[in-house]
Amino acid sequence: MRLFLFLFNFLTLLSSGDLLAQSLCGQTAYLTYLETLHPGFNEAAENTFFTALRESKIKTKKEQDSVIKINVVFHIVYNNAQQNIEDSLVYSQIRVMNDAFRRTNADTVNTRDTFKPFAADAGIEFVLATQDPDGNPSNGIIRKETFRGTFGSNPTSLSAADLVKNENVGSAPWDTDKYLNIWICDLSISGVDALLGYAYPPTGSDHWTGNNSFASSERQGVVCHYKVVGENNPSSLATGSKTMVHEVGHYLGLRHIWGDGGCAVDDFMDDTPRARRASNGCNKGVNTCNETIGEQFPDMLENYMDYSNEVCQNLFTNDQVDQMRSNLRLFRSSIYEEQVKPLPSPDVINAVLNETGVYPNPVIEGKLNVYLKNVDVNDTYDMTLYNLLGQPIFIWNLEAVSNQQILGFYGLQGSYIFKIRQEGEQIAIGKLLLDN
Repeated sequence: MRLFLFLFNFLTLLSSGDLLAQSLCGQTAYLTYLETLHPGFNEAAENTFFTALRESKIKTKKEQDSVIKINVVFHIVYNNAQQNIEDSLVYSQIRVMNDAFRRTNADTVNTRDTFKPFAADAGIEFVLATQDPDGNPSNGIIRKETFRGTFGSNPTSLSAADLVKNENVGSAPWDTDKYLNIWICDLSISGVDALLGYAYPPTGSDHWTGNNSFASSERQGVVCHYKVVGENNPSSLATGSKTMVHEVGHYLGLRHIWGDGGCAVDDFMDDTPRARRASNGCNKGVNTCNETIGEQFPDMLENYMDYSNEVCQNLFTNDQVDQMRSNLRLFRSSIYEEQVKPLPSPDVINAVLNETGVYPNPVIEGKLNVYLKNVDVNDTYDMTLYNLLGQPIFIWNLEAVSNQQILGFYGLQGSYIFKIRQEGEQIAIGKLLLDN
């Protein structure tokens, strides 16, 4: 069976034909709909995914050390007062997105130790547009009343949901090459909150064959159910404001972490453990795919691209970050502005670094600082660098001082794991990016 981008089981129907009450992302149903509009879309989307995946392995210092800023416009399409959500929910949703994509969310403390080395700052920020496409002042929020009570339908059809992007029924998009358009509307189906959102994946790869172009500009963006927008939404569901983080992840080219299949299906991110299915709830003791060799990992309930509850989700991985940034560079290059991150001073780092570790990460100009907490001058310390297969590459004997520098990495590039030991006992572990 071919692996199509973002494929997964969408909406489960009861034998009676009634929709099962379950909160899900509608990506597969949407891609099925797009395939009917543009035959070959799924294969082209798959090719695009792997193009970005290959390019994500080729990173420059600028690409790693920059912050990407994306202008956002929210289209609130409503039929009644409840659907016409307050501006405050939009503002808080932007905060949630920025915290998630910059890994500044307070619940990073809930990331299990086994996954902390893989959690990453995506360096992506979202700002509400201050000007419309004609240059007029804007707060980045559009409100449009509609005669439709809901954009959901039973049997499920994403053609009905996509009408929210039509100016005669919903709200027409702003220039999708310059803005991330997010439509907020009622997606309930027969009174059931089953469909929470979906997104248009990256398109436009130069290698697509023929004269077909699947980059349908009027459809680019994200659609979300009004009940999952913002913090403290009075109608909030289990996935809450993290739903939009999930859908923007799809918009930026990520798959679900379980690969939309069983243990034999992958999401092609090396640092997300295989999973047999989507998570339901927040059971951190679950490991649905046992590895035949190597280290065993539980299902990564913390990942935004799972179906776990909002309170569980708190990370993107390094590989997911590389994939999103690769998709932006290749297929959404006109939608963002890029700024180089200032390198923090050692004084600033020392003030916030509470544990033994390394900085900067990625390594800058082949220089790496190692910080040891509560140094015992009578003990021996060392640091070992491993590849992602767990094979040791190099070992350094460290001085018994709180701060020291390692120079040169012998031409190594890419992702590695470092382990720091004190008297032979591991005291720190993490992922290290090298770009020499």
